[in-house]
Amino acid sequence: MSTIVSSSTVTGGSGTTYITGLSGLDTTALIEAAVEAKMQPAYTIDSQVKAMQAEAAAFQDMAGLLQALSDAVEPLSGKAESSVFNSTAAYLTSKLDDPASYMSATVTDEAAVGLYEIEVAQLATSHKVASDAQASDTALGLNGNVTLAAAGATGATITVTADMTVSDIAKAINAASADSGVVATVIATGDGAETLVLSTRDTGASLSVSGDTGGVLTGLGLTAADGSFANELQAAQDAILTVDGVTVTSADNDIESLLPGVSVNLYAATAGESITLEVGQDLSAAMAAIEAFVDAFNAYRAFAITHQQTEDGVGAAEDAVLFADSTLKSASAALYDAIGTEVEVDGVTHTLATLGIDLGAGSMLDIDEDALEEALLQRPEVVEAFFASAGTSSSTDLGVVSLPPTLDSGDYTVDVTVDAGTGEITAATIGGVALEVSGSTLRGAEGSAYAGLSMVYTGSSSASATVTIRQGLADQVMGMGDTYTNDADGLITTKQDSLTETIEDKQDRRADIAESAANYEETLIAYYARIEEQIALAQTKLQYIEALLNSDDD
Repeated sequence: MSTIVSSSTVTGGSGTTYITGLSGLDTTALIEAAVEAKMQPAYTIDSQVKAMQAEAAAFQDMAGLLQALSDAVEPLSGKAESSVFNSTAAYLTSKLDDPASYMSATVTDEAAVGLYEIEVAQLATSHKVASDAQASDTALGLNGNVTLAAAGATGATITVTADMTVSDIAKAINAASADSGVVATVIATGDGAETLVLSTRDTGASLSVSGDTGGVLTGLGLTAADGSFANELQAAQDAILTVDGVTVTSADNDIESLLPGVSVNLYAATAGESITLEVGQDLSAAMAAIEAFVDAFNAYRAFAITHQQTEDGVGAAEDAVLFADSTLKSASAALYDAIGTEVEVDGVTHTLATLGIDLGAGSMLDIDEDALEEALLQRPEVVEAFFASAGTSSSTDLGVVSLPPTLDSGDYTVDVTVDAGTGEITAATIGGVALEVSGSTLRGAEGSAYAGLSMVYTGSSSASATVTIRQGLADQVMGMGDTYTNDADGLITTKQDSLTETIEDKQDRRADIAESAANYEETLIAYYARIEEQIALAQTKLQYIEALLNSDDD
């Protein structure tokens, strides 16, 4: 009796194809189990890499939140070119019900803070004249040329032919408007009737006509027999207003630079009443910047809370990828130090709470808008002093222009050496560290603790002065943000670089293990293939012997 053993073709993980089952043994399972055992270290590395990739992603989020926080506070910092405390706005008040319906004002940061009384006697108007009513869509039978010009314009000659309607004449006038400074409008004034209205494009400019060779204008009823306008709807006039009693005239109702940095748009005469224009600090800009800071801080706090969460009996929550991480802890501590800033102004110490900003549930910041608005209105210098760094000098010859956000508060000695013969500054130091000298400007050297510091010395002889630096909250936060997110040596950047390097090393190690396992699989395949071949040969011999024995029985 012969035994039949079934077989099948199998392709291993390494890509090698082999025949199995000839021996009756499940060699496929044996090979897979052996290879899996070899791959266990690789699977451990996979888990480690996954955890480190999640950690790197969390650090990326953390860096983004800290950068967003730095960006939010920058307008509140001591950088003059971006500080909201240097922004101005225009405010209108009057006995008139709605002063904004009479005029509006815009200001730039160049505008001087102050109050101005403005009264608008009249608006600037364009010159407008009208024709007699004419039949709609009907050829008027007029032939000739007429020259139109607004004051100050080159002028343009309009050719009118007998087949032209009122609309045709208007189109011809408007086609030459760029040269003439005159525009034409057709108004339907009744059933089958239209009136042509001519007006100057610019206010304050009078309209003139000449060279009416075919009596076109008189035929339209625009001019009388003596050449004067028959139907003058509106005379041209300049705007007239007074600013603190000084009379101002303008051909335009939009007056740029009425005052340095102040432009106004006039909408209506004020009928003997005045409007008070106040140029003051732009409180809305400061309020918006503070709100942006609070939102950015709270966004970071929400992130930190997520990575501090625990689960009963488990420890760190699943989402707490940075649980107990020293970098996260130190960044949070640095932020708490910053928001705990105290500033003394006129002998009174102020904190965030003084401005109406409290630390609430979850250590999130809450704004009392009424209290903050009152602080901005009543004591804007306190709000600015709290957020923006400032530097003062004991010498009137030495002025502080800009401060680096990382420079600690304190007193610093500045020594300036001036050549007695030339009067030129030859050297300068702060705290014993050399400063870069360029004319009268003294700058902190790149790479030093004073990088970003800029001062101006106007004295004519060598001197020593004390510079007092007071770090504001905004500059502290910016300095802290740079410490963690700087592309070159930020703490988070360094951590991410280290993680990336470790991940790459582990992935290389994982690839080596996988390659070794694949080679091992091929070795096993060859080994079991030889066994299968030997068993198959033995089975063939056995079947042959059985066949011989069975033939003898016959």
